[in-house]
Amino acid sequence: MLSGLIIYSRIDKDKNAWFINRCIENLTKKGISLIYKDEDDVLAYLEDNKIDFVIYRSRDYRLLEKLEARGIRCFNNALTNKTANNKYLSYLFFVKNNITCIPSFLSFEEVGSLLTIMKSVDGHGGSEVFLLKAKEDAIAHQMPNKTYIYQPFYQNDGDLRLYVLNKKVVGAVLRKGNADFRSNFSLGGDVEIYQPEEELIKTAESIATLLNADYIGVDFLKVNNKWLANEIEDPVGARMLYKALGIDASILLCDYIFDS
Repeated sequence: MLSGLIIYSRIDKDKNAWFINRCIENLTKKGISLIYKDEDDVLAYLEDNKIDFVIYRSRDYRLLEKLEARGIRCFNNALTNKTANNKYLSYLFFVKNNITCIPSFLSFEEVGSLLTIMKSVDGHGGSEVFLLKAKEDAIAHQMPNKTYIYQPFYQNDGDLRLYVLNKKVVGAVLRKGNADFRSNFSLGGDVEIYQPEEELIKTAESIATLLNADYIGVDFLKVNNKWLANEIEDPVGARMLYKALGIDASILLCDYIFDS
């Protein structure tokens, strides 16, 4: 029998218990053993246990590199996780592959915009994102030992996430903020169904192909009637997909893992 682990950080496991249990149930029905482990306990577990794969739902690409070195199949791979969880690396990836994107800089002065967005490179869920009017604002929000990127602030006409599984778009949602300039669902934003243009679909699928990613989200902002790539999400949440489209991502993911 094939066996695997589904892995989260200890602080994220409780709020993702539904997804964890659904994956365990779905793969058990297919004759595959899946158990949960905190990411800090994985290497110790492997000292006495053999596994075939992991569903990795955290943000330490170095752990994935160690698992890949052991020949363990990782959903997603270390390259995807590393690129997606450093916003500046994501920007460099977009530029390298000629993907039209939101310009990003490593200093406030380079932006040249009246309003500037500052983001920590490893923040997620809308955390550590600030709207700045002056350099003094940046200094006030900066935390020690953190790296930030700076982007022009755009009055955008849409904040879109495409979900890509097995290098094919399986759904898209338009995100709307209710409180401030951020539209993250985890911050109280709302979502609605969106049918993406063919060009957007091709772009999102090409990103997944270049990274050899299994299941990711790709975020775009619509600026002056043009969609610009903004971020890559890994792990990508499933709540918006379920709310807007009624799609259970755990079923899609487990079917894909079984077929793989």
